[in-house]
Amino acid sequence: MTGSVSFRGAVRIALAGLATTLLLSAQVEMSAQQNDAASAGHSAATSSQREFLDRYCATCHNERLKTGGLSLERVDVSRPDAQPELWEKVVRKLHTGVMPPANMPQPPKADRLALLTWLETSLDAASAAKPNPGRTETLRRLNRTEYQNAIRDLLALDVDAGSLLPADESGHGFDNVIVGDLSPTLLNRYVSAAQKISRLAVGRTQSSLQNDFIRLPADLSQEEHVPGLPIGTRGGVSVPYTFPQDGEYDIQIWLARDLAGSIGGLREARPHELLVLLDREQVGTFTIQKPATADDTTLDKNLKLRIAAHAGPHNLGVTFVKEGSSLIETARQPTQSRFNERRHPRTGPAIGQLSVTGPYAPKGAEDTPSRRRLFVCRPTGRAWGDRPLPNQEGRREAQARQGEASSNAVYRNRLAGGPDANKDKEQEEKCARE
Repeated sequence: MTGSVSFRGAVRIALAGLATTLLLSAQVEMSAQQNDAASAGHSAATSSQREFLDRYCATCHNERLKTGGLSLERVDVSRPDAQPELWEKVVRKLHTGVMPPANMPQPPKADRLALLTWLETSLDAASAAKPNPGRTETLRRLNRTEYQNAIRDLLALDVDAGSLLPADESGHGFDNVIVGDLSPTLLNRYVSAAQKISRLAVGRTQSSLQNDFIRLPADLSQEEHVPGLPIGTRGGVSVPYTFPQDGEYDIQIWLARDLAGSIGGLREARPHELLVLLDREQVGTFTIQKPATADDTTLDKNLKLRIAAHAGPHNLGVTFVKEGSSLIETARQPTQSRFNERRHPRTGPAIGQLSVTGPYAPKGAEDTPSRRRLFVCRPTGRAWGDRPLPNQEGRREAQARQGEASSNAVYRNRLAGGPDANKDKEQEEKCARE
């Protein structure tokens, strides 16, 4: 009886093992079939993408021509993650429609979308599997001086960052340790400054008038000649100023006042000639005399002049014709404000501040240093009036050229070396010919 039970148990165990083996074999077979199907689907997709590249890309980007320093003839399209930088470049060109060029056969939209989806999905998956956090240390912003210098280097535009941004915090004499948090208020100031600077650099037409004030320090001596102004003048100011557009601008001048609010230097009845200069050329003149009454509050309200100016950087100057010394020799007084309340020694007026308002009747901006820096190449096409009407290919070439020039300037180096240098040289020669 015991032997019979043992035999039956052995049979059950054998049958169970056989069933398990058959089940595992069936699962392995199904898994293999699924893998074969997935592999076949992957191969079909890879074959489709390879056919797209061979038909629309490899005709120029092959081992023999290497147009733009790029060859897609032998790259492994089944593994975009192996060359992510190359495929990211391909994705950008396909997204923007730059490639294939307008004069070459164009793929159907469905095929283009399929290749883009394939590449983006593969690249995103590879990036998610092995993320690159890039720079992990705290990002630092530019302080006002660095920001002003960066704008000058990149856009060929001189701006006064002190009037656009608040003062930087300093510690132990340093104000360039900017690694803290960026407050929303400070960020808004940077955004506002960027908007104003970008409009000024591009020369965009403004719907409203711009009003800028130039204030002279109260302790600035205006008794002698100021560098940058013509010989034979005294006092005043000579400042660089960028006019946003071609048009007309109002120049308003206010005279300096003493602590009592009176205009200093008008103790004598002799006239004082005030000159307004643009790029050292006289564009206006005023004669200032002591008023008949003691009220001089309206004297400088009439010191207003409208001038015509072209867009771009200019030098604006306001000064007096020198007619002898503007100070009377007196004994030295104590350095206390009450001894300077009436500015007794001064016999000639001084400039307190001036403003520039405009443009009136704006005509846009054509040729400025910043526009020459930004628009390094213009698209060509058939003429329409006195302007070229750009074609699609010319517009794309100009946009690509401008983007490369801006990127190289930002990073102080050519981003893509090697054959791209020859491509840039050829593009520059082409733009020069056009």
